[in-house]
Amino acid sequence: MIGLALEGGGVRGSYQAGAYIAFLECGIKIDGVCGTSIGALNASVIASGKGSELPQIWRNSNMGSIFGFGKEYVEAVNSKKINIKYLKTSLLSFINIIANKGIELKGVKELIDQELNIDDLLKSKIDFGLVTVRLKDLKPLYLFKSDMKKDKIKDYIIASSFLPIFKMEKLIDDNYYLDGGFYDVGPVNMLLQKGYEKVYLIKIHGIGFHRKYDEDADVVVIEPKRSLGGVLDLDPKRIDENIKMGYYDALKVLKKLDGEHYVFKTKNKKYYKWLNRKVPKYEYKRIKYFLNGKNVKDTTIKAIEYIMTKEKINYYEIYDIKKIIKKIKKEYKGKNHFVYHYVRKLRTYL
Repeated sequence: MIGLALEGGGVRGSYQAGAYIAFLECGIKIDGVCGTSIGALNASVIASGKGSELPQIWRNSNMGSIFGFGKEYVEAVNSKKINIKYLKTSLLSFINIIANKGIELKGVKELIDQELNIDDLLKSKIDFGLVTVRLKDLKPLYLFKSDMKKDKIKDYIIASSFLPIFKMEKLIDDNYYLDGGFYDVGPVNMLLQKGYEKVYLIKIHGIGFHRKYDEDADVVVIEPKRSLGGVLDLDPKRIDENIKMGYYDALKVLKKLDGEHYVFKTKNKKYYKWLNRKVPKYEYKRIKYFLNGKNVKDTTIKAIEYIMTKEKINYYEIYDIKKIIKKIKKEYKGKNHFVYHYVRKLRTYL
């Protein structure tokens, strides 16, 4: 069986929406999906059979209203400008949250009601699980759908996502609950302990405790190499960026493509040695030291990515290494930095 574990991390969960599309395109069948916090919500949508709709759900959802923030505050935050309007709306929102003793859960509940069909979730062959913490005894709860009463599943998803910023509310059996990240932000172990032979973990660098799992277990990690923004980043552009990043990062892992920040078609070490055949040894050693390269392939890719980042070349494409070297030689031949000099000495022809 193949399992999928989704970390918690607020709005960064949009990254997982893009990543799951890569799983679908690669034809990887998931038998069970577990999540913590926002990962639990994403997991429930996937398990109910609506995983292909996750990117659209994220793009169409008004994160500001879901978290109870007014339109003016969201506009001020998304403008990225620290001015009187920003300070005023921030202060008013803060005062309102204090007066209400936390952020209302109304928006979160409406989102879950709108996007999750419990009957579809229960009928699905894909298992679903989540992590939460019962507040009265600080007991961590690892629950699969078979452990939850039908009319309490949505409440458990909220319980898994319950941060102290929310207004305190007894959700299940007259108990308060805390975000599952307070015990296990990435629930790999609950899948391994249920007999899953392979688990994919999609990390979003959320705040919480990371539980160790057996080093010998077949766990494949997919995680961002660049910033996903804040846990409560309300900007739609950031959400869209995260979705695209998740898709390409997952595709890179699942198809075993090359690259760290960018994605390149796979080539072996011999090919990269061939590219470097005319580069003087002293120059290669300088580049390797400067970029902390592990070997000739790693060093060459890091040098190319260094230039691509400097020149703000689009991240979201699968590049052919030969073509990108030619592009650098043609378009940036006037640049004098020694990394540019090195890449220009790579030989792409016989």
